[in-house]
Amino acid sequence: MRRVLYAALLLAVCASLIFCGCSRKASQDQGYPEGGVSYAENGSIFDNAASNEGSYAPADPADASTPDVAVGRKLIKDAKLVVETLEYDKLYAGLTENVRALGGYVESFTVGEKGSYAYASDSLTRPLRRASMVVRIPAEKLDEFLSNVEGLGNVISKAQSTKDITDSYVDTEARLASLRTEYDTLLGLLEKASSLDEILTLQERLTEVRYSIESYERTIRTYDSQIAFSTVSLEISEVERVTPVEEETFGQEIKRRFGESMEDVGMGLRDFAAWFIGDLPHIVMVLLFFVALPLAIVLIIVKSVKKKNRRRAAKAAEQAEKTV
Repeated sequence: MRRVLYAALLLAVCASLIFCGCSRKASQDQGYPEGGVSYAENGSIFDNAASNEGSYAPADPADASTPDVAVGRKLIKDAKLVVETLEYDKLYAGLTENVRALGGYVESFTVGEKGSYAYASDSLTRPLRRASMVVRIPAEKLDEFLSNVEGLGNVISKAQSTKDITDSYVDTEARLASLRTEYDTLLGLLEKASSLDEILTLQERLTEVRYSIESYERTIRTYDSQIAFSTVSLEISEVERVTPVEEETFGQEIKRRFGESMEDVGMGLRDFAAWFIGDLPHIVMVLLFFVALPLAIVLIIVKSVKKKNRRRAAKAAEQAEKTV
């Protein structure tokens, strides 16, 4: 009897092992990993162990079938650049040509001067220029445009931003569809209306709905424009020497600072010589007014005092002779 029980138990264990092996093989044949997987509604794959921890299992970047998370999203991409240039006219021409070639346009452009204290070394009468430019570039060509700008001038500052407005866009579309449905319904009711009060009420509501529809349509058009064309703001400065954007070694920094100091000294002497020679007539007039005129007045006063003293001395001598 004991042998029969042992044999039955051994058969049960063997059957369990065979069943587990078949189940494991079937799971592997269906393409599931050992830990099992679950599919989200959008078809993305989450590892069960990772999902239990509330984290997403990242896909292999080398897998070409991995979907791009930006696909289907409504993204607004903007950029801001601060650019220095030694050749202002060449940079401006290159920027406008790039904008045109990439299918964009210049939204605004403002040019000004740094002020009378900052002049170019090639001309003491030409102040260094600066400009603000806002351009719109097709979103898919934004990176190409930014790369081209870096090749045209010295970009000392660059900032990019991406704003996801998918939720707002979808919500606006849903509201717009609902309003259009309501508008059509109101038109149908207006055709069947019989009383004057009912007609006036329906017309008033139609006006409100139509206004809301136009407002949401404008919002959609604005969104579409911002999504299709990225906004790039550029601050352009004409300089005599560009700002280093790469990290310098200690020796390079000393060499650069020494060269800049010598250049500043030379420019200072040149500016002083130009000012002194150019304003020499004014300098002479100032010297005459503040130096020569006071000196002349002092000499006249001294001469008058001496003359009075001589008269007093002569009069005292005359009285002394009379007394004798």
